Amino acid sequence: MPPLVQVSIVVATLALVAATVALVRLLVQARATAEQVERTMAHVDATIPTVEAAVDELRVVLDTTSDILARVDRVSSDVAGVSGKAREISNLVVNRLLGPANDIAAIVQGVRTGASFFMGAHKKRRAAETARASEGGNHNE
Repeated sequence: MPPLVQVSIVVATLALVAATVALVRLLVQARATAEQVERTMAHVDATIPTVEAAVDELRVVLDTTSDILARVDRVSSDVAGVSGKAREISNLVVNRLLGPANDIAAIVQGVRTGASFFMGAHKKRRAAETARASEGGNHNE
């Protein structure tokens, strides 16, 4: 055999050995990775029921919250309606009762002022008549 063929066979053999070593290392790493994936999948499989239960609970909570918010919305619209009615009643009381009450108070104040004026004038006139009468004589003629 010529030496070139022998060298080629040796080089090919060495390349085949190197490829085999690399392939063995790759298979060892692939086996370790597969074992890790199996452990992870087992953990995921064990977690799935918990996640499903949490999602179911979340659905119940969201449904309950939706119901509560609907009730709150109805109550708030009822409160808005009641506050509108209360405002109308308040305006009615102010316009129909307090307006005339203020008018009556003004009339009473006017009557008091007028009576006080006339009583004051009457007292002055009586005081003047009494003063003239006490001076003596008949000054009324």
